[in-house]
Amino acid sequence: MRFLVLASESKRRVEILKMLGFKFFVIPAGIEERPLGHPVATARRLAYWKALKVWKDYKYAVVLGADTLVVVDNVILGKPKDEEEAKRMLRLLSGRWHKVVTGVSILWQGGKRTFHDVALVKFRKLDDEEIEEYIKSGEPMDKAGAYAVQGKGARFIQAIKGDFYTVMGLPASKTFTALKSVL
Repeated sequence: MRFLVLASESKRRVEILKMLGFKFFVIPAGIEERPLGHPVATARRLAYWKALKVWKDYKYAVVLGADTLVVVDNVILGKPKDEEEAKRMLRLLSGRWHKVVTGVSILWQGGKRTFHDVALVKFRKLDDEEIEEYIKSGEPMDKAGAYAVQGKGARFIQAIKGDFYTVMGLPASKTFTALKSVL
């Protein structure tokens, strides 16, 4: 029996893996997350690099890396650098559909599997006062696209097409199936 390592310090990914019934260790990869071209390729590549960085030190384990991107008008919205950037992102998302792409990479001795999932999210129209209030909560500052679907940001979401957990940071069913086959 192999043990599982999550190459991420994301509380949301920890929560999803626990919900799925996995026991695991958390060892953050600590790599720079920057756009690398097409959103799907970027999410998959970053997920792989995270998993690989940790796997190099834990080759006897199964290592899972993941990366989530918010995309609107083919522009990747990463984690905001400051409150002004968070405001710009939320205004851009206001009243519109956008994509959330989560890439996942699983590495183990003798194999690897990298996949992704895409969900569509529609925000209702936001006013400046609620954007300001949300920014003051601090929640958007370490989230791609400056919002958390499982937190206070849920009040902005009018509709989701696809896997809710993809938006949260890890496609639950696809990840469960992939891990079950290698653990």
